[in-house]
Amino acid sequence: MTGYARLPAVDLDGAETVFEPSDGGEGHWVGAPCVHRHDGTTYLAVRWRDPERRGYAVAVYERTAPDEFDERVRLTADALGAVSVERPALVTDPRTDDLHCYLPVEHGENDWTVQKLDAAADPSGFDPGTARDVLVPEPGTTDEETVKDPCIVTLGGRYYMFYAGHDGVSEQAHLATSADGETWTRAETNPVLGRSGWHDHHTRVTAVCPAPDAPVWLVFYDGSATGDYGATWNLRTGVAIARDLRRPVDTTPDEPALSAPVSGGETGLDSFGTCRYVDILDDGDERELFAEVARTDGAFELRRCSLSER
Repeated sequence: MTGYARLPAVDLDGAETVFEPSDGGEGHWVGAPCVHRHDGTTYLAVRWRDPERRGYAVAVYERTAPDEFDERVRLTADALGAVSVERPALVTDPRTDDLHCYLPVEHGENDWTVQKLDAAADPSGFDPGTARDVLVPEPGTTDEETVKDPCIVTLGGRYYMFYAGHDGVSEQAHLATSADGETWTRAETNPVLGRSGWHDHHTRVTAVCPAPDAPVWLVFYDGSATGDYGATWNLRTGVAIARDLRRPVDTTPDEPALSAPVSGGETGLDSFGTCRYVDILDDGDERELFAEVARTDGAFELRRCSLSER
C-alpha cells in the first residue's frame, strides 16, 4: 500500500547557510526563521541573539535572488521596550492584504507575551512603537507562566496561532484562533501537542503546511527530553499530521525526524543536536525548508534546503 503525507527528504548536511551568527561558540544564535510570501515577494524574518544581549533583534529581509536576502527593517528589543525578542511571525491579512508582524517579547522576568505591530504594506512600515500585547498568560491554565513563539496561518479567512505555552514545568504546543488577528480565543483542546516520549520536556509547533499528496497538514514541532543537555533550547524537530488543526497526531513519537548533522540523530542527547524553528516556503513550484541548526563550535546558524519527495 502506498504511504501518504511522508516527510520529504531533507539534506541538512548539504544545506546552504543563509546567515551565520555574529560570533562562534555557545549562545551565539541566528535563526528562529519565519519565511512568508506576501504580494509576490518573499520575506524572511530572523532573530539575532548573543549570550550578553540574548534575543536583541528581529530583522526582516526581502529575497532579491535565490540566495540573496536584503534587510528591510530591524526591530530591536530596546525599541520594543523588551529584554529579549524571539521567533517572529509574518502574516498577510486575508481581508485587507496588509502585512502583519507578531513578536514574542520578554519584559524583564521571563514574563513572555505575544505582541503585534500595526499592519503595513511591507516590512519597512513596521513600527516597534505600535507593539501591544495580543496574547498573555492565563492563570490556572497550561499556559499560565508564559506564551511565546507564534506560528500563524490563515485558513478560510480565520487566523490560527500555534504558540508555546509554559505551565510552570515546561513548554507545550497550544493553539488560539481569531477572526481579525487582534482578539484571540484559546482552543478547548490545549495543549494540542504535549509532553511525551523523546519530547517529554519541551514541545512547540513551528510550521504547518499542506501535504502535497493527501488532504492533511504536516505539522512540524520542536522537542527535547528531560535528560537532554540544554533541554530548554537544544531542540530537535518532529512531525505530526492533522486533518483538524486542533488535533495533530504525532507521527514521530519515538525519535526526532530532524537533528543537526553534528548530533548523529540519537535521542538522550548530552551535546548539541539542535535543529529547531523549522519553517517551510511553498511557492507552488518548489518547497524549501529553513531551520536554525547547531554547528560544531556550539553556535547556531540559519540554513535552507530544497525539499524533494522520497
